[in-house]
Amino acid sequence: MTNKPNDTMRINARLDEEYADKLAYIQQQTNQAVTDVIKSAIELYYQQLQQEQKNALSMLIQTGFIGCGQADPNLSINYKSILRDSLKAKYDHR
Repeated sequence: MTNKPNDTMRINARLDEEYADKLAYIQQQTNQAVTDVIKSAIELYYQQLQQEQKNALSMLIQTGFIGCGQADPNLSINYKSILRDSLKAKYDHR
């Protein structure tokens, strides 16, 4: 659903007793309306997901997992012979 900047979205949700109690507790502790509690919860969840995405990318970049390399264009076809030749060159002197 695409909303224009001034449009609003109406949400109809069913909560079991546990979540209704949690919502009531949050409202009591924060003096916020249900709408504001939901907005805050969505914002927190959104920020968490954004941070996880950034952390995953950062980890890949820091470890050098993301990069480029050069190899035989037919590596997927010839990998066994290439590996065999490489190991032979490395250990054949024994």
